[in-house]
Amino acid sequence: MRFNLFFKLFLAILATSILVVLAMGFAVRWSFERGFVNYIQEREQQRIESLSSLLLEDYVNLGGNWNFIQESRTWWWRALRATTEPQSSSDTQRKHRLPPPPRTALLNEKGEIIAGGLSRHDNDLQHYPLIVDGETVATLVAPTPKTHFLDANAEQRFQSQQLSATWSIVALCVLLAALVSYALARRLLLPIRRIGHATHQLAAGDYTTRIITDNTDELGQLAADFNALAGALETHEKLRMALVADISHELRTPLAILQGEIEALLDGLRQPTPETLQSLKQEVVHLNQLINDLYVLSLADAGALQYDFDDSVDLCPIVHRCYSSLQDRLNAAGITTEIQCAHMPLIRADGLRLTQVFTNILENSLRYTDAPGQLRVDVSHDARQLCINIDDSAPGVPPEDQERIFERLYRVDASRNRAHGGAGLGLALCQRIIHAHGGNIEAHPSRLGGLQLRIYLPLATQL
Repeated sequence: MRFNLFFKLFLAILATSILVVLAMGFAVRWSFERGFVNYIQEREQQRIESLSSLLLEDYVNLGGNWNFIQESRTWWWRALRATTEPQSSSDTQRKHRLPPPPRTALLNEKGEIIAGGLSRHDNDLQHYPLIVDGETVATLVAPTPKTHFLDANAEQRFQSQQLSATWSIVALCVLLAALVSYALARRLLLPIRRIGHATHQLAAGDYTTRIITDNTDELGQLAADFNALAGALETHEKLRMALVADISHELRTPLAILQGEIEALLDGLRQPTPETLQSLKQEVVHLNQLINDLYVLSLADAGALQYDFDDSVDLCPIVHRCYSSLQDRLNAAGITTEIQCAHMPLIRADGLRLTQVFTNILENSLRYTDAPGQLRVDVSHDARQLCINIDDSAPGVPPEDQERIFERLYRVDASRNRAHGGAGLGLALCQRIIHAHGGNIEAHPSRLGGLQLRIYLPLATQL
């Protein structure tokens, strides 16, 4: 038989409560018995002291002997009654049958019984000497209070009543614990049930589901984490749909151009001139570049992009080599370039991948910077890392779009649009390569009026 979480939690709380109640019941019972015995012993001690005072007073006043007891046996029983019965006993109480006085005997110096008597079953006896002027004139003997008084019917009835009351209270406490356990289990499981229901909705594809809770404990934190997870999944689902739409559009554009050009050639509307074939080739190159970028980016996302790290890479030759490959195009576009990079510490890096990063960044500046424009590359370092600042001139990127330029297929429509070419994958790939090197890349407004890309790469001595 399988028990649900509610039943298990209910049983756990109830079992704990019952154990606590039983422990308290036994503890109260033990404490009561100890206190009751102490009370009996204290009362017996007071009785013996009162009887001793009464005996010694008459002993001194009546000649210094025990003849008054031997001559009048009723005196002894009256003394026992006087020291046993409560002083405040009312007449109504005196009419009822009183229990016999406790067994007590008075012994002389030789151990002979002067008055009273004991049972042969009384083994544990207490001796209370009666002293006059430093001499023991007699001894009171009585059974120990524990064995003597607990045999009395009144004490037994009182003890039985207390025991019955104790277990009645324990039973009521167990019933109350069951009710509290049920309510508490329902209360504790309510947020879990909400989370379970929301999880089923999330698994069914409803990423808008959220858990409303006012708890501030661990369950409240779990609900908050679930809401954060649902929000992240909703965002990723929107990005996935946008990615599929963007990829479809990017692939459809060159394919549509190719289809239109080929149909025009087949219909005789255009002639297969070198210019026409070159146009077709450019679209094929564009399509191939897009597919290759998507493939490389997918490898980077999956952590499967291969890196060949070298512990002694000088970044400056890489930057200058990337600039040299684009220098003619930059000059033709009217973009003046300034590069400050010399005598930098070595880093651990993959030179080929860093070449890919800086080529993509310089290509972006070439593609999106208005002429006449400026491009500045400044490399500096501190004790831990290299800092590469790449600034270009207008147009800039709005602040709300600066973090998003590293998203795949994202471009700022106002200034960096499809008319300039590219598919919006270059910076996304650059970010993943930089992260694989243990660095970071950030976007900031440039003092030149355009965009600044700031790259941090750890020094080889810091790895």
